[in-house]
Amino acid sequence: MSYFLKNIAIEGLWDCYKIVWDGIHEDVNILVGINGSGKSTLLNILEAYYTGNKKLLKNSFGNLVISGMPKPEECYPMKCIRTFDIPSPDKRSAASPLMQELNDAVYDLQKGPSFFGYRMKILDYPEREKEIQEHINVFFETVNTLFADTSKQIRVERNQMFFEQKGKRIELEDLSSGEKQMLLGLITALLMEKKPAILLMDEPEISLHLSWQRQLVDVLRRMNPNCQLIITTHSPSIFSKGWGDKAVYMEELLKPVKE
Repeated sequence: MSYFLKNIAIEGLWDCYKIVWDGIHEDVNILVGINGSGKSTLLNILEAYYTGNKKLLKNSFGNLVISGMPKPEECYPMKCIRTFDIPSPDKRSAASPLMQELNDAVYDLQKGPSFFGYRMKILDYPEREKEIQEHINVFFETVNTLFADTSKQIRVERNQMFFEQKGKRIELEDLSSGEKQMLLGLITALLMEKKPAILLMDEPEISLHLSWQRQLVDVLRRMNPNCQLIITTHSPSIFSKGWGDKAVYMEELLKPVKE
């Protein structure tokens, strides 16, 4: 049996702090806090724990004692999105980490689920053709609605994804950081195929227009209503559209350990 995250207890963070988070919602959780409050650190620990990155856990966070969470083999699939559109540290690649992630999510058939891999399932599972096509149609409709203010329309032709704007072709790498960010989030949720899963997002508001910040939770939930979202943010706009009761303040979770 697989589980969502319900409670988190982490002791020994940097050998002087503990994190205790009870009552995590199965649908939406918005972790709010100032810079340096530990929001991103918590996501990093969760990702490292559930991907089995023991070296990162040991070398970066101190002697952690993690309890109260399902074991990695008992947890629903987890994906973490960090969407900073900065130049790649790999001099062999001109793409930013965000662009690399987006390309992988759209095209790569080897590393994991991808948009074109999902489309190809129609050939392998013809009995699911209607279900898969309807899900992709919802994705197209959602993207086109979000991009309507700039008159961009998503297009897929000959195994290429791009946008069209007033007759001009716009490649994915030519989108703004916020557009890439939103597209990556929607594709990631799409590829979960409406199955229970956990999506971590670290400060998605950094490149998103205010109106997209307000819509982010709703559009992700539209793509996968069975996904548990854990989003870190400084922006009240992320939870302003009816999600205020899902906000948790990191300062209330991170406690110094008394000597």
